[in-house]
Amino acid sequence: MIRLLELIMNFFDSLMNAFRKVKKLSKRFGKKSSQILTLAIIHYDGRGLQSVLKEFSLEVNTADVLIARNITQSELKFLKKLLKKNVVFLDKNGALIFKHGNIANFVSNFDVQKLRTLEKHGTKVIVTVDKKVAWMISQMFPFYCVVPGEPFQETVITAPIPLTRNSDGFYFSKVAYRNQVTIIDLNTEILKDFKVH
Repeated sequence: MIRLLELIMNFFDSLMNAFRKVKKLSKRFGKKSSQILTLAIIHYDGRGLQSVLKEFSLEVNTADVLIARNITQSELKFLKKLLKKNVVFLDKNGALIFKHGNIANFVSNFDVQKLRTLEKHGTKVIVTVDKKVAWMISQMFPFYCVVPGEPFQETVITAPIPLTRNSDGFYFSKVAYRNQVTIIDLNTEILKDFKVH
């Protein structure tokens, strides 16, 4: 009887160890790769930010970086729970209104010293409002650049030319037809090939 009890206990111990190993493996493989950066670009027309964030909560919550334009100072109070994320918000004139984190940053013009500093600090995404400036930055520095468009206008992401399908420097281009959130995954690991050593 004691021997049978020992065998049962050993069986359950082995079974529990197997479950623990499976759980550890599922956690490891279930996580998103650290080299993939998920952007959520909020196409916002200036009306009802809280309802947009609620309607697209899945997209907003799964993103690593949030980028939006047309945000007002009074609407920032709705965004406190998003402060765990990297955030770049612009006002209706395309000026920086709020930034949080180091992965994404705002640059208004082509400033070599500022871009080198951002590169050293681990920035991967530059937000700007000028398509030509974005293209120039991506061709000279290891950054993806985002130009968030107004609703019903083009939103653009640029990247170093070898990373783009047509070898033109434009990685992504989309016209948003209503209040929505565009999700895009960017591989930041491949930007290392373009760093100046």
